[in-house]
Amino acid sequence: MAIPRRIGVIVPSTNQVVEPDFNMAVPRGVTVHAERMWLEGPSEPGGGDGIELLTMNSDIERSAKYVASASVEVIAYGCTSGTYRTGSIAYSKAISEQITEASGGVPAITAMEASLEAMKAAGSKLISVVGPYGPTLLEQGLKPLLEESGFNVASVKGEPEMQQRTHHGAIGNQDPELIFEFVTRAASEDADTVYIPGTAWRALEIVEELEKRLNKTVITVNQATIWKALRMIGVNSTINGFGSLLSI
Repeated sequence: MAIPRRIGVIVPSTNQVVEPDFNMAVPRGVTVHAERMWLEGPSEPGGGDGIELLTMNSDIERSAKYVASASVEVIAYGCTSGTYRTGSIAYSKAISEQITEASGGVPAITAMEASLEAMKAAGSKLISVVGPYGPTLLEQGLKPLLEESGFNVASVKGEPEMQQRTHHGAIGNQDPELIFEFVTRAASEDADTVYIPGTAWRALEIVEELEKRLNKTVITVNQATIWKALRMIGVNSTINGFGSLLSI
């Protein structure tokens, strides 16, 4: 029997969604192994400016070392705002490098880097962002990062209930049907791609339906991270049921 291909993920301690999403989507023969970074709370409404994520990121080296001990082939940093809050892709790349160094050389990718690569692979030009965050993280963090990376941003919208939440764990409690209805209302008609950040938001479950309803490419952060991690270990299987990206 062949040895399984192994993906490692490090996630905020409050995140309930990354591991189920990976396990739903990865093909047979690939296993997923997680370690958690301690995330204090509460936060400012909607995540505020994400300042507490800097403290969480001080746990990266320990987490990377622990998950690497499971003989994983790649490590994915499974948090979006933990890197994009600075508004610069350089910070995200520095985290990937930190993970690789701390893990003894295991290749690494952040969720934000994976998202950017996914949008480029999909041929995205004009992006509509819909996410579970308040305006500071979305407009001062994510929007300039996307623009720095060469994309045009048609709109940036935060889901109203998520703009008021003060606990990171609340993100994973929203029903995918509610997310579906909000995204269909909030997405810009002009955009060619809808990007859904928030690794704790249950958007992967409805990405296929969203693409059919909107007639646009829809990229969720967990979908993009799964796509990139699989390709980094040489697994290029077509995966059905989770949007067009996973069939590229």
